[in-house]
Amino acid sequence: MTAEEFDAGPPATAEGGSPLSESAAWWRPRQVARRALRIAAPRRLISFCGPRDGRVYFTFDDGPHPVHTPHILDVLRNHNARATFFVVGRRAVQAPDLLRRIVDEGHAVGHHSFYHGDPSTTTAEALVREVERTQQVMERATGRRSHIFRPPHGKLTIPKTIALWRRGFTIVLWNRDSKDFTRTSAAEVAGWARQSPLTGGDIALMHDNLPQTAEALPELLAACNAQGLVPSTIAEMYTRRRHLRASMVVGEAQQ
Repeated sequence: MTAEEFDAGPPATAEGGSPLSESAAWWRPRQVARRALRIAAPRRLISFCGPRDGRVYFTFDDGPHPVHTPHILDVLRNHNARATFFVVGRRAVQAPDLLRRIVDEGHAVGHHSFYHGDPSTTTAEALVREVERTQQVMERATGRRSHIFRPPHGKLTIPKTIALWRRGFTIVLWNRDSKDFTRTSAAEVAGWARQSPLTGGDIALMHDNLPQTAEALPELLAACNAQGLVPSTIAEMYTRRRHLRASMVVGEAQQ
């Protein structure tokens, strides 16, 4: 990690996945930067979770994958669930039909850079070029542009953050990490959710280039249904936020 780089992802965890204690983690520079960002940045510019209501937000990074992304889309369709796919541009170039299917079936598409390179060696200028290139790929495939971005590995720098904001992008992170890339089976991925069930407003980080994720998804969606949680897109999350703010303004005016 460079001097100016900070980890914008979820809280630090100890071995085994449990959060580090406040005394062990609060002073680490990247954790200080992350906490400051969560406090200071408006939610329209960066999000870690959604409104604490009856919706959850499954997000899938690193695709589209020719086998596992269609599998995940099939599962989502069978459960009448919606999700958000943060795509890597160089993979999206090879799968325009998958991009169209994602959008046609009611899901959202976001940016995850073009190359998914090492954040410590990618400058702000290079990242902007990657985003612009990926935007062209999305627009050609779907006729739509996207303005939500998730940084590779959840790592950003202040110049990158400002460059993205100036171009109208909202940075979407997460507050629940499945760590599916470290797990060797669907049972392990599903066990993560059983041990600590999702709650309203959670943004769950997953990956659609892994077989264990696709295989575990039916159980995760069934658990959400049992809890009365509705899997929705990040776009729907921002719509609900706007409605909530409007309702608060109307309520205050009527008092």
